Amino acid sequence: MHHSSQKIYFSYFRLGDTAYRDKVRYYEENREAISALHYEEKFDVDADYLLCLFEIGRYERYLQKADALIEQVITDNIYQYRGENIFNELLFRKAACCYHLGKYNECTGLLRQLMRMDKENTLYSGLYIICKRRMGNDFYELVKASAMASFLLILGITVASILSPPPLRDYIGLFTGIRLGLLVYAATSLLAIEVYFQYRMYRETGMVSHKILRKIFG
Repeated sequence: MHHSSQKIYFSYFRLGDTAYRDKVRYYEENREAISALHYEEKFDVDADYLLCLFEIGRYERYLQKADALIEQVITDNIYQYRGENIFNELLFRKAACCYHLGKYNECTGLLRQLMRMDKENTLYSGLYIICKRRMGNDFYELVKASAMASFLLILGITVASILSPPPLRDYIGLFTGIRLGLLVYAATSLLAIEVYFQYRMYRETGMVSHKILRKIFG
């Protein structure tokens, strides 16, 4: 490695394993020098830079850069990076970026590829279930919509009972039982679908959804 290139390489990694923002800044200020690194050193820096982008939440930038490095990993048969399956790691972070940016169809497609390669990884299946929930389904959306409609009716009855003139309040009072029934239905429905979702998540991954997301996004 040339002396100046060696200086760039070691200066980058000397910033520290968790100095994500500093390393991203250093990389982007020294693009030309980094592009002149020898193959192995350049790959090392490029891979670390990409992982740093993910860690600081620059998901759009990660997606812009990921495909080129994934293609390089495939072409050059690079299997391991810091003891991890680099192809799976890059692809999973790409899926996580898509999830965070609301690109749920693209996210589930990537996760299906990953689950075919590693059926035992609970992060893949966990994020897949969370993503599918975000996308919704007919039954889930129907229950959610009916619960929201119930809350609106409860609000309407409550406002009417407050604003109506005294002679009409006795009639409005007849709706008290209906209001209570709607409240029980709406709360029970939302709780039931949430409990079912968390149960399904725990059964398949051993974790609930917030722990999955915290483990992925920190």
